[in-house]
Amino acid sequence: MVPTNPNQKKNVKKEKLLDKIDRNIIRILQKNAKTSYREIQEKLGISIGTIHNRITKLEESQIIEGYTINLNNIKLGYKFTFLIRVQIDGKHTSEILEGFKEKPEVCSIFHTTGEQSAALICRFKEPENVHDFIRSINEEQWVTKTTSNMVLKEYKNTSSIKLPKEPTEEV
Repeated sequence: MVPTNPNQKKNVKKEKLLDKIDRNIIRILQKNAKTSYREIQEKLGISIGTIHNRITKLEESQIIEGYTINLNNIKLGYKFTFLIRVQIDGKHTSEILEGFKEKPEVCSIFHTTGEQSAALICRFKEPENVHDFIRSINEEQWVTKTTSNMVLKEYKNTSSIKLPKEPTEEV
């Protein structure tokens, strides 16, 4: 709400900075989301109640959106990873990308700038699966072009970010 009267106080909630404790808790959970409150207590030297309250606030503020596991795709049989860039008729981009969310081969979907409308990260067990998947995408009514690249080696694959040591940014 923007005040129209200069004497009126602003009703704008200032976002809090992540302090050192919050950042340390996040760092620990990014390494292993299964870390117990007791283990965090031992590492940080703070009470379990404080840890519980901090994590609850981080979840409520949607800084922590969930907890996940990392899978070994090769051991699960997914030997092929592809980056597939897709050009879509602009009026239908959201509709097409929403449809891609339902395809089990698709691990990530990015709406992008540039010549292509989107980039997909996809995993496959066999070369025939790649062929069939790309053919099915190209058959989508509003897809005008696809470009695919096979990933030769994965050097880093994470959704974790490195947090600053000091609370320099508002969240």
